[in-house]
Amino acid sequence: MSTRTRTTRTRSRAAASAALAAALCLGLAACSGDDAGDGGDTATDPDATSGTPTPTEDSSTPSETTPEPDPGTAETVQVIGSAGVTEATMVHATEVGGSASTLAFALDTDQAVSDFTGQFDPSFAGALGAAIGAESALAPASTPYGATVAVGCDAPRSVAIDAGEAGFEVVPKLPKATVQCLAPMTYVVVFTVPDA
Repeated sequence: MSTRTRTTRTRSRAAASAALAAALCLGLAACSGDDAGDGGDTATDPDATSGTPTPTEDSSTPSETTPEPDPGTAETVQVIGSAGVTEATMVHATEVGGSASTLAFALDTDQAVSDFTGQFDPSFAGALGAAIGAESALAPASTPYGATVAVGCDAPRSVAIDAGEAGFEVVPKLPKATVQCLAPMTYVVVFTVPDA
């Protein structure tokens, strides 16, 4: 191969490389010129972003909303046992705290009611107060009592209320097959016993 042919090929490659470099530079300049010359229409135009809200703009997504506290539900529960009580009110709510105990507390004064309901979340106080008031209204010559019979996933089917030396004992009848739940439920039984 002659020197002349090598020089021609080298010049051709150099010219092609220069032309490619020039084309790339022009392309980059054209792109950057479009961004600079558009006045920022795409990035700052309020109409361009009003179509679909971003996740941070939507404040109503379920993960960001705080669930309302469960105010409690009251229902009548059947009662057996030696205390002579045949029906009681069971109030239950989700994640309101409390500790299960078989011993019933006399709710005969405002302080006693306050002490008993103080173990629970304040959102539960309204439902408990209503249940205590309803039981007292049904039997004016009686003393109301309350017991936290269960804290967990299983709802008592019925309760046994027996009179003992320490007072009234309330034992729930829980289902044999346990269920699983995402949050524990608190079950409180309110009942009245005739005054002696």
